[in-house]
Amino acid sequence: MPESPYEVLALFAGAMVAASIFSVATGTITPFLKTAFNLGQTQLGMVLSVELVGALLATAMAGGLTDRFGDKRVVLWSGWFMGVALICASLVRDFHWILAWLALYGVGYAAVTPAGSHAIVFFFKKDMRGFAMGVRQCGVPLAGVIGSLLLPAIAIHFGYQWSIAVAGIVTIVACTAASMLYREPEQLHGERISMRAMLADMLRISSDARLILLTLTSMTLVAAQMTMFAFLALTLTNEAGYTISLAVLVFTISQAAAVAGRIIWGWISDNIFHGSRSLPLAVVCVMGSACVFCVSLFSTHTPFWEACALAALLGFSVEGWFGVAVIGIAEIGGEEHSGSALGVALTAIFFSAFVAPTLFGAIAQAFGYSFAWRGLAVLVLLGIVPALLSSTILRRFADRAQRTA
Repeated sequence: MPESPYEVLALFAGAMVAASIFSVATGTITPFLKTAFNLGQTQLGMVLSVELVGALLATAMAGGLTDRFGDKRVVLWSGWFMGVALICASLVRDFHWILAWLALYGVGYAAVTPAGSHAIVFFFKKDMRGFAMGVRQCGVPLAGVIGSLLLPAIAIHFGYQWSIAVAGIVTIVACTAASMLYREPEQLHGERISMRAMLADMLRISSDARLILLTLTSMTLVAAQMTMFAFLALTLTNEAGYTISLAVLVFTISQAAAVAGRIIWGWISDNIFHGSRSLPLAVVCVMGSACVFCVSLFSTHTPFWEACALAALLGFSVEGWFGVAVIGIAEIGGEEHSGSALGVALTAIFFSAFVAPTLFGAIAQAFGYSFAWRGLAVLVLLGIVPALLSSTILRRFADRAQRTA
């Protein structure tokens, strides 16, 4: 091996932290955008949703390009694309132009998960992959912790423009460093196949029943995750009467718990469920649905300690699951086609992530936050069904492969 698996893991986890700082912490600077542009709830939901428009359109292609050119190049390209887009967003003073640049940021963000997943599948054995991917994916909530402390502080002292610009600079520096330091094995340099062959592989993978069911469960969970990003702090300020500082602190606690969740759920998947990726997701759906429902009960009578405890459980469940889903999808694609599998699945997942905040904001504006959170709880609970079906199909597939071997 050209370097240790843990060095590879550290490089790609670091790149993920930097690239996710703005995306995950968007909800902590929306109050500043609301004040600056006099925005309504639906428009605030669009701030996060528009970042996912680009990701939605580009994820499938980003996964295929990662298979074709390798992790090293795609991490570098996407890092510069995201960073420049954020810096440009910080320079404009029109809300619609900010949305346009954030959409381009989302195009680069589409490559964050596929780029590096080849390396995890290649460098780690199956009984360690869930834990390894959990460690890498904990970069997202860790970015939430860093971003929720850093970006609002910059916005308070220097304005929201500087908070966006700093996120862009950090993204460029970290992704460039990860690309330069990663000594990519020859086997992972990518297949120089034609675009037609690449699209044919993606079409074949997209019809896999295992992938479809795992994606459906992920779509329900990501809806809760993105809604938490965009509206947890706003719910606390509007429904519980918290100050922005207290609401941001509660959100930060949810992100710290999500860091632990992504590692722990990965370990649970490897050791308690013996490599199953679907059954842990079914458990997460139950736990996450209960937590989301409890958020609907927030009021001015909610004590601070209770809000902190619930936020921790919410982050642990509805954000902690992602690494398990990613490694499950990557394993379906295998070493050669994990990027394509992730590209196909993440396109649908990002569609759910794109729709959820805007739809939640519209429902909250029409019927109130409590009604919107309860509807989301029902949606998350429905994710159990495809998770259990996926587990059954994956078990049959594994048994058939073992008999063939």
